[in-house]
Parts: sequence; C-alpha cells; structure tokens
Amino acid sequence: MQEFAGKVAVVTGAGSGMGRAFATRFAEEGMKVVLGDVQQDALDATVQDLTVRGHSVRGVRIDVSRAEDVQRLADTALDAFGKVHVVCNNAGVEGYMDGPIWEATDRDWEWTTGVNFWSVVYGVRTFVPIMLAQDEEGHVVNTASMTAVVRAGNMYGITKHAVLALSEILYAQLQETKVGVSALCPGIIATRLFQGSRNRPPQLRNEEAPSGAVQGDEHRRMMHERLQQGMQPSEVAGILVQAIREGRFYVLTDHDWDDRIRSRAQDILEWRNPELGVAQR
Repeated sequence: MQEFAGKVAVVTGAGSGMGRAFATRFAEEGMKVVLGDVQQDALDATVQDLTVRGHSVRGVRIDVSRAEDVQRLADTALDAFGKVHVVCNNAGVEGYMDGPIWEATDRDWEWTTGVNFWSVVYGVRTFVPIMLAQDEEGHVVNTASMTAVVRAGNMYGITKHAVLALSEILYAQLQETKVGVSALCPGIIATRLFQGSRNRPPQLRNEEAPSGAVQGDEHRRMMHERLQQGMQPSEVAGILVQAIREGRFYVLTDHDWDDRIRSRAQDILEWRNPELGVAQR
C-alpha cells in the first residue's frame, strides 16, 4: 500500500502513546482517522488536537476486549467515511506481573488476554471482511512486542507471542488478496504501558491483593521509568508508515534485542535449555 491520502485508518489505543502517534501520522499523511480508546479524556484530547489542526477524525470510547465495542468502532468508521483501509490493533496493557504465573487468577488472565490478544482477534474478525469486500489496497497492523520474538517473561509476553502467531497466520492467508499485514514489535518506547492498571475494570480487579503485589508495583514503577528513556512514539509511527509502504511483515524498531533473538533461536535449533535472564524468571 503506497498511497495514504484520502484513505481511512482505524487505530485502537489511540488516546495516548503509540496509538496517538499513529493516528497523528496517518492524519498528517492525509488520511481520515477513527480513534478508539477506553480512556475518554485522553481520547477527547487527541481528537480535539487533530481536529483543530484541520484533520478529519472521529473518536469512539471502546473497550477493545468486547467484540461488540470493536464492531461499533467499525460501524462508526463506515458511517463516517464509507471505507476502511488501514487498521491498527494497537491497544495493550502490561497485565499481571504480581507473582508466579500459577498464582494468576482468572480475572488476571481475562484482563490481560482480553486487551492484548482478544482485541486483536476481534479486530481481525471485524475489519478484514470489510477490507476484502472493498477489493482495494489495505493493511492490518497488529501490535505485538519485542517480547514476542524473545523468551516470554510474564503474562504480557504470553499474549504478545499469541499476537505474533495470529499475525503470521493472517499474513499467509491474505497472500492472494490486496490486504497486507504487519506485526509491529516495538522495543523500549516512551509510553505509559506500565501504568495500564489505571484502566483495569472494577469487575476484573482481584478481591485480595496477590502475594507479589508490592514487588509487582515496584517492577511497574521501574519499567515505567525505563520506558521514558526510550524511543519516542512519533519515531515508531514513522517506522510503521514506511513498513506499510514496503509491505513488510516483521516491523522491529531497533536492533537492541538482536542477541536475545539469536540466543532463543539457537536454543531451539540446538535442543538446549533456555538461558534464563532476570526478565525470564
């Protein structure tokens, strides 16, 4: 997909971070943009910012873990602009990191997989048929993570491995169509990812604090500080737009993780046990 001007993009998690940067870059490329986010104030601020700059946008408050909300996002895009050409399934949360995986509750799993994985399933199931029926060039972007191509260290990593696998299947099955697919695997990006618990629904909060809650919160704090030293979301948006133009599937943001990628691949090829670092324990 080479041309963006005059076409329509849909972005989830668009109120802040990478989603906001993607929506902004698509608008600057001349696209009409539909933004979805669970946080109303952040969504409104992004929509207002783009609108006053003369861009044609719509905002929809949605919970991406609900199929009916994703359908409502699609309906809004079609009602407002008639078509959809680029879909960014981008919303994500840090999820459970409050102890060993066997101590995670059903609510922990439902929250983390709902936002990080099921939202992508719903996005694919909702938007791909629309894009195929249009018979025009289009592109699906699923935000995975560098944790999807190295050893998973926590529940977040599990969900991102799943997103990458889903994306690989989608890429293969859309080969004979006009719809391309990219799996975006960002590294350390200056976002609020590790503050995602602020949007955890009350019904999915645990009644009792998990055994590792204190350590989990400290890890979130440290990781948030680390992310603030990372690449700016606007730079990721530039990388993504170029990748869409090139029809590139694997979209990595840097080479900082290359050694870990090679190490995991070699462990598998040589039938050896994983070399565990702190992040994988």
